[in-house]
Amino acid sequence: MRRAPDALVVGGGVVGAAVAWSLASAGLAVRLVERGEVAGEASGAAAGMLAPIGESHDDGPLRRAGLASLALFPDLVAELRERSGIDPELVRSGCLHVAADPSEAAALAARARAGAALGLAWLGREELSRTAPALRAEGALFSPQEAHVRSPLLARAFAAAAESCGAELATGVAVRGLLRAGERVCGVESSAGPLASGLVVLCPGSFAAECAGWIGPEARIPVEPVRGQIVALELPPALPRTIVWGRGKGFTAGASRRGLVRRSEAEPSEGGVYLVPRLDGSLVVGATVERVGFDRRVTAAGVATLLGAAQALAPDLADASFLGAWAGLRPDTPDHLPLVGPWPGVPGLVLATGHFRNGVLLAPLTARLVRDGVLGKGWGEPAFDPGRFR
Repeated sequence: MRRAPDALVVGGGVVGAAVAWSLASAGLAVRLVERGEVAGEASGAAAGMLAPIGESHDDGPLRRAGLASLALFPDLVAELRERSGIDPELVRSGCLHVAADPSEAAALAARARAGAALGLAWLGREELSRTAPALRAEGALFSPQEAHVRSPLLARAFAAAAESCGAELATGVAVRGLLRAGERVCGVESSAGPLASGLVVLCPGSFAAECAGWIGPEARIPVEPVRGQIVALELPPALPRTIVWGRGKGFTAGASRRGLVRRSEAEPSEGGVYLVPRLDGSLVVGATVERVGFDRRVTAAGVATLLGAAQALAPDLADASFLGAWAGLRPDTPDHLPLVGPWPGVPGLVLATGHFRNGVLLAPLTARLVRDGVLGKGWGEPAFDPGRFR
């Protein structure tokens, strides 16, 4: 009879795969269960930006966590490449946060001065036109630390590295509920039958709210799916090989009038886009922020919004070949911070979900937080406590 694992991780996105790898590399017996395939949901659609400066405009928990997680990537990617044979394509490109008008330029210049310790620098209009003539902007904040990866490859590298440490990967297995021994969670009910485990870590991404019923009739996991549409273009030779983030001079997102593109605190401005140059010669343009439930459709309005914003930012993109478009569902919480830690009052149950636009960036840190918490070293980040909404 096979021994029950020490930990059963539910969800094979980048966060779940990272948690499985972290626990397995610490010597725990781990089973990773995914109802579809690894990176089959948001992790397969994400642009892979590692941009904590762009995602948070103040020195709060999101920026601190993002910077801490970003610092883990170089050594982590080298280890994952060696263990899994998969290269997540980490590119330390830096990021240009461009200003569309003089008022935005003044605000970004002030951020550059305040963030000098992080290496932030302000490029005025003339300097930017010399270094990146393809961009139309009043100037740009340059953040040299920021980077990008191929998020599906990162998730698969985590999963394969976990297997190399002895973890079992079970795809095509849907979890339907929790097993209990008294108040303690001791496994899950699944399409493959009951699966016992000493600990269950739920990493269900946008589907977290559906898991609340497993915990109890009064339980609530405040995670909402937020659709993000993304376009891929052929990368023009004149475009800089850094990430570019901005909204484009004079651009107004018409689609936002109907609520299709909704501004969040993480966005630089309404209708804003980011441009991520990939090693394969493509350019990722993203992303819409749409609260439309579990609707994964790519829409004409969403694609038009992205293409219009991208061309306003870099006019050369009008002649770029169109390579495709897709959409993913990102798991958001009311305060845009993830839920990482034990579920209050239910021993044996841990959550790691709700990362919104930062699942790829925060996956290494989330995995470390879960590992340290499970090993009794403390949970480390009170701002991520799942009990904060009770």
